[in-house]
Formats: sequence, C-alpha cells, structure tokens
Amino acid sequence: MKSPTRKRFAALAALAIGVGASTALAALPAQAQDATEFDIVDGSISWGIKQSFRNYIVGPIAHGSITLGGGATQNGDGSFTFGGAEGAADLDAGTYAAATDGSVYFYGHDGALDLLFENFEFTADDASQTGTIIVDVTTSGVLEENVPFATFDYGSSPWDVSDGVAQLDGAPAVLTEEGAIAFAGFYSAGTELDPVSIVANLEAAPVDPPTTDEPTDTPTGGAETVYDVTGGSADWGVKQSFRDYVTGPIAHGEITVLDPATENADGTYHFPDATGTFTAETCALDAAFAGGVNFYGHEGQLDLDVADLRVASVDGGLALYSGDTLIVNVAVTELAISGGQIAVSGAAATVAADGVDFFGGFYTEGTEVDAVSFTVDLAGAPDTTCEPTGNPGGNNGGSNGGDDDAAGGGAGTPKLPVTGSPLTIVLAAAAALLVGGAAVMILARRRSLGASA
Repeated sequence: MKSPTRKRFAALAALAIGVGASTALAALPAQAQDATEFDIVDGSISWGIKQSFRNYIVGPIAHGSITLGGGATQNGDGSFTFGGAEGAADLDAGTYAAATDGSVYFYGHDGALDLLFENFEFTADDASQTGTIIVDVTTSGVLEENVPFATFDYGSSPWDVSDGVAQLDGAPAVLTEEGAIAFAGFYSAGTELDPVSIVANLEAAPVDPPTTDEPTDTPTGGAETVYDVTGGSADWGVKQSFRDYVTGPIAHGEITVLDPATENADGTYHFPDATGTFTAETCALDAAFAGGVNFYGHEGQLDLDVADLRVASVDGGLALYSGDTLIVNVAVTELAISGGQIAVSGAAATVAADGVDFFGGFYTEGTEVDAVSFTVDLAGAPDTTCEPTGNPGGNNGGSNGGDDDAAGGGAGTPKLPVTGSPLTIVLAAAAALLVGGAAVMILARRRSLGASA
C-alpha cells in the first residue's frame, strides 16, 4: 500500500495543466501561484459505490459485513464519506484533484467475496464536465493500485464555488472497464453506480461578499460542525413474540447472540461500542453499534442476522438500520444533548417499508416491534435540543429505486451476481397461529442453489 503522501502526489500530477505535468507540479509552492490556483486543504468524497451491492453483502445470501477503516464513516443513507482531502484546484482552468483517507471492506460468502477499497482520489475537469474516481482495490489479498474505477458526469449540476468551498452534489457515476475488472466481475463496464458528492475546502480562496439583501453574519456555506460519537450502546429486543416463536414448538429454533452483543435479563439485546457522527447544523445523528443476533429455525429455512445496527436521523425522526437496510422507524421527534450525551429510552418503533422484506414477510409495514433505547457520547458537543432532520433529499425507505441490475433489488429480495450459480428463492406463507391470544405469522424461506455451471 502506498503512503498517503505518495497518493496525493499521484492525484495532483493528474491535475497539472500545460506542458510537462510533473514539472508543473513540482513548481507549485505551498500557496497558490496565482489568483485562480488553490490548495485543497480539507474536504471529502461521499459515495456509496453501489447501494444494491451493499444490500446484497449484508443480506441473507452473502451473510457478509461491511467494515470501514482509516476514518471513513457511513452516512444515514448508507453511503460512505472519505475525509481528509488534500490536493489542488485551478478555478480558471476548471480542474480539481485530491486524495482522501479511509477504506471500506466488503466480506461475504465465508470469504469467497473479499474486497477492500481504499485511498479514494478524484479528478475533475470542467472542459468535459466529467471526473474520475481512482482507488486502490485489494481482491482476496491481491492489490491493484490507482484503478480508475468510476467516471462521473456533472454537466447538469456543475461545481458550486462559494466562500472558500468547492462543492459537487450528486453527480451520476458509471463503472469503467478497469473498475469492472477490479470489481471481480460483479458488474460490467457502464453499469450505473451511486452518485458522487465532493466537498473541497480551498486555502486562501476568495470569499464572496455578502449582498445588500442579507445581513453580513448570515452563513452562506462551508464546512458543517461534526462531532464524533466516542461511545455508547443500544438496547433492543427486535420483537418479543418473534423471539418466542423462533424458540417455540413450531420453528424449533435457536437464537445466537453475536459478540460483543449480550443478552439482557429481560430477553432483549445489548449492542455496545457506539461509533459515528453527529452534525449540529442538521441535527443528523448516525451512530453504529457492535455485535448482532442470529435467529435460526425450521431447520435453516429461517436464518436471519440482525447485525451492524445503526441509528440514523431521517426527516423528523430516527430510523434503525441493519447494515444498509432501514428496517424500523423510531418515534423520536427531538434529540437532546446533555453533558455530552444523547440518551433515548423506550422509544416506540414500527416496521419500515424495507423491513417487511428484511423480516421475510413476517410483519406488515407499521407493525409495532420492541421499543428502542440507546445512548451515544459526543466529544465536545454543547448542550442543545433539536429536531432530527437527517439527510436532505434522503430516502426513508432505504432503497434508491430503479436499481434492478445483477446484484439485486432492495433488502429481502437479493440476487446473486451472474457467476454461474442460479439462485431460486421461494417464499411460502403459513397460516396465522394464535400464541397466547396473539396472532403470529409464520413464513418459511426456502432457498435452493442450482448446480455450478
């Protein structure tokens, strides 16, 4: 793996304009050479790579996990943010390039799927209104450096440069030929990927003067105030009647608590080691908790992992995610920070739209599940109260619609990539049973894998 310094020089070399790119790069001093050239001193790339792939990894087929490293974080919509951007921009030429920190590791099928993406860079050129995402990709231990993985088009939404910040929002992206190879053949070149958003803080960039229509102290853009989640835990039992059913005389199953989660005395589960962020301006909380729970029954026809839990702000409330899937809506209309901590106790929760498929059709949307409690510690956050707003323009359903390619649709309807092993999923709903006066729906998932081609 290259050092961050080498990575950043590699990205800057792609930016150099005129004859002798590397010579021009070497000639750049720490400060910009003229009024249009600026160092990028901070910023980020926000990109989910591909939502349907994330759903597939953590779904019931791959039974995998997504692990972030190097300071990368996961956003409320499931995408990732890679920060610490450093590079250069020439506003007159309309060129931008920077390298970021962080990594994302995809693991599934008991190690048969093993992909590490790290050292994300971007380049962009206003002349073509396109850019490239460059990344190091390690596939099952084999490293390929500087892969031009994806291209993005910002013709319909150009860079916004204001108050020392260059920003690009939601640029459509597609997979390159090189990216298709590095992606282990999951997708072909030209496959639509998640949109790309970039923030680049420019050193010594000019600040737009305020207009006469607004006061001089009105904020017009720039970096948000983000506090790190430094600890905390969540307590949730999923649904008591579901737990009873799994271990009862029909499913003949068992429940396994996955470390470092533990079982509470009342049968609910404790998920420790909270990490994440809280953004003050939008009252957006995104906190992940460690551990999980596996529900197994009907001799394997029911095999569900509730793991990689995250509590994240959505418009006007909170949501509980398992991996990238929004499974439960949590009735919290106000977040209070007191003594550097947010604490929520016994918040009512109901099955979300994507939670219906996640739970295999056991419950309809809006079905009440166990209450959710959690605490998160915020480093340096002052006492305040705010309404959760989450991701502006986000998707409360947990799917991005129209994404029906090889890696599958939303949660609960996963499809294997085309690798020669067709997958058949048959869902057979049994009749409702009356257990202690309460109706419990039984649904068995039957999966069969055809013979390898």
